[in-house]
Amino acid sequence: MEIRKTFHEQLDELYRDLLKMANTTVETIEQTRAAFASLDTAKAKGVMDDDDVLDHFVKKIEETGIELLARQAPVAIDLRTIIVIMRVAQHLERVGDLCVNISKAIVNLEGYTMSPWIQENMDEMFQRSIKMTLRAMEAFKERDLAKAKDLSKMDDTVDRINRTFLTSYNKESEEELELVIRVVMIARFIERIADHAVDVGENVSYMMTGEFVEFS
Repeated sequence: MEIRKTFHEQLDELYRDLLKMANTTVETIEQTRAAFASLDTAKAKGVMDDDDVLDHFVKKIEETGIELLARQAPVAIDLRTIIVIMRVAQHLERVGDLCVNISKAIVNLEGYTMSPWIQENMDEMFQRSIKMTLRAMEAFKERDLAKAKDLSKMDDTVDRINRTFLTSYNKESEEELELVIRVVMIARFIERIADHAVDVGENVSYMMTGEFVEFS
């Protein structure tokens, strides 16, 4: 006979599943970064094929979270923790979707030559979005409000680099314009990954204080 797990055992399992999902999400961003760095369509297609993994995580987390809310009727910090875990899982799943969108764009870039300026700035955006995702999960694990709030400042740099792709290109070449349009789209997707890290930080703040405040 299966023994029903206690509330805190289920909550701990929910917590561990989210951390596993976060680790998988960071790996997905890194694989997407590597695919762009070499315009490797095989790696890009690998990211697309593995998207179901994050979908499975978010489904399991939501099902467990809803069961805990319905059966246990938690209050205060336990209630907020479950809600935030479910919200963070949704943000991580959307990051996975953004990586799929980037990977689709990479496949369409096959045959293009990327300038060093684009490669360097795009790689910096990727690296910063990875760092922000890791920082957001550190804030969650450590319940560190300062780290959560730092994410907004970190996001400013990603936004700045993203804007440079809108202004720094040679408008005379139609071929280059087509390339830059695709690059601008990818940069926007990476910028959204960073935004999701900020959103996670906002949810950490809510979990700790009971008040939801958008970071500016």
